[in-house]
Amino acid sequence: MIISIFMKVFIQDKLNRIPHLNDFLDNWNHEMKVGDQLECIAFTSQQEYARYKKRYPLGLGYIITVLVYIWHVMLPKMRMTRKLYFFITGPRHRTYSHTEVLGRICRAGFKIVHEENQHGYLHVVAVKRSAPLERNDSCVSPILRMKRVGKDGKLIEVYKFRTMHSYSQYLQDYVYEMNKLNHSGKLANDFRINIWGRILRPIWLDELPMLWNVFEGKMKWVGVRPLTEHFFSLYTPEMQMLRTKVKPGMLPPFYYEKKTPQGLDEIQASERRYIEAYLEKPFLTDWRYFWGTAFNILLKMKHSK
Repeated sequence: MIISIFMKVFIQDKLNRIPHLNDFLDNWNHEMKVGDQLECIAFTSQQEYARYKKRYPLGLGYIITVLVYIWHVMLPKMRMTRKLYFFITGPRHRTYSHTEVLGRICRAGFKIVHEENQHGYLHVVAVKRSAPLERNDSCVSPILRMKRVGKDGKLIEVYKFRTMHSYSQYLQDYVYEMNKLNHSGKLANDFRINIWGRILRPIWLDELPMLWNVFEGKMKWVGVRPLTEHFFSLYTPEMQMLRTKVKPGMLPPFYYEKKTPQGLDEIQASERRYIEAYLEKPFLTDWRYFWGTAFNILLKMKHSK
């Protein structure tokens, strides 16, 4: 049941029980004006797992949690098992992570203004800010195709293993507004990272699919990181112009420095030194940065965050 009062829409059914949720949210977006408020509730996978761990003995709780994750999270998102899953369970009992709930709402053209746990459920308040964004099937795929700013300011598709919950890419502005950046220039306290991401990211295994981008010629072995449009907008206009003169790379100058850059200003200074040197002597600069970075990673144990 849905109650609409003036400029507010309250969805009483849990989002988990609404079939074709993206279509549902898109339809409500079309019925609302910019600034109208949407309120909804959901039961997240994190809340579900917490109940299992509390209800069952320690070992059994973890086993049930893993089995539920495989059945309700992985199977409905894999092409080979998706139809079987929905044939058995139907579309009205989905399991969404905290990130996916917020991400689906943001993709539908809403901005999150408040969220909190109430009586064991996630309560979300959002306002319409635009039409629904284009859907991206890779947002639930193990390998992501992501838009990044490349040479000459053109957007390129970059490939990575998924290390965040589904629909996380639609929450970048939201997480930045909440937590800003950490000392390494990445989003601080990023709740979107999943358990696999905390394992793969520090050792760069999540970036292996970028090798295809190198072979395509859209990236280099060494170079500045390919940035999202949001992160690119945080750079100074001068650095934005300088960055678009070179292709992005897999091994960033961040790890070449003897003293690790702290914060966005130092990261920009580090990238400036690399780009200016590269524009003057391309081969020698990449050769020097490649072996310097390899030395710091392998012997000094510098790693990603």
